[in-house]
Amino acid sequence: MQKNQVSFIIGSSLLLVSTVTVTACQPTSNTPLPQAQAVEESRISMALENPEPSKKSLGVDAKTCVQLNQAMQKVDGTSKIEDIYAIQKQLDTCLPTASNAEVIELLSSYESMYKQFLVGDFDIDDEKFNSIVYDLYYEENVTSKQLATLSPRSQYLIGLIQSGADVRFRDLGEGWFSFDHDMLAMVNIFAPYLRNDQAAFIQRMAQDNQESFWMDASIAVSFAELIERATFWENYIQQYPNGYAVQDAKILLNLYRYVLFYGVDNTQWTDDAIHRFMEPNYKKIMLDLARRPNSILAKNAQLFLGFLALPDSERQTKYPVPSTDEDGYEIHDWSKVRYQLHQVLQIPSPWDVQHHRDCLNGISCVDDPIS
Repeated sequence: MQKNQVSFIIGSSLLLVSTVTVTACQPTSNTPLPQAQAVEESRISMALENPEPSKKSLGVDAKTCVQLNQAMQKVDGTSKIEDIYAIQKQLDTCLPTASNAEVIELLSSYESMYKQFLVGDFDIDDEKFNSIVYDLYYEENVTSKQLATLSPRSQYLIGLIQSGADVRFRDLGEGWFSFDHDMLAMVNIFAPYLRNDQAAFIQRMAQDNQESFWMDASIAVSFAELIERATFWENYIQQYPNGYAVQDAKILLNLYRYVLFYGVDNTQWTDDAIHRFMEPNYKKIMLDLARRPNSILAKNAQLFLGFLALPDSERQTKYPVPSTDEDGYEIHDWSKVRYQLHQVLQIPSPWDVQHHRDCLNGISCVDDPIS
């Protein structure tokens, strides 16, 4: 995993919302079944149209939410899952009485709480830990004797995963793993009490960031999924121009747009000369994208397809390549076509921004401390 990609890791359309009371834990799977997901999404859509009546009439003490926020801040790498369950139960009472600002604050505290809960006396760079988790993650045999060699906290968290709690493994690539919270379970708790634009944002973030976007210096999603992500955020920005975290939505759109048309070192969608797609269906997908109305992605796709069809001689005439780039570095023959494509599309690199935001590791974007 390249460091410059990791530093940026800024890691659908329907909202994953539950109308029933919050359950303490839900069985999870690394790969959700499409049929089950479709049923859940249909139920969620109905829930948004017919929300539960407010429980403010029940007279819940307003201090409950404030105290709950404080309780979440005390959870750490020594806490037990029962502490989480108690907080989830209190949230079921608190959230219906909370203001929108209070719900957002509680959501932020809840996400931070789980990060602290998953910290413990283990090192994710440890070869033994990653070897055992690799076997567990890919459903190979691991003996109780092997598990006993791990730290007590690692054994405890692995036990939670095996029991179906809201804890899961995250494959970081290159044989590295970490523990992570089931973000979709978090959305189930909070989305019914958020505005549509807020719920749409966190649901999409949870869906996309449940697995790593970067994997071994490559893009870990398909070409079609990358386009679907980009179009979702373009639609979101158009539908909610003043909506929740719209600036972060623009960051995500720019990231996906950039890697869609330029690729990255270990993931390219065309041959080196940018004359043909690596897979036949890529061209059809790109043509469909080019037909989107009122879309910057469509304009980029039209320019990309036009460049793809240009003979090298015409490219050199229309887009001459200097001997050095803007920073004074020599432009080698192998990189000339990439330089020309940048002249055509002029999509800014997400790695050139002054303030990086990590949007690929949770249901909210956070300032990247490395930037």
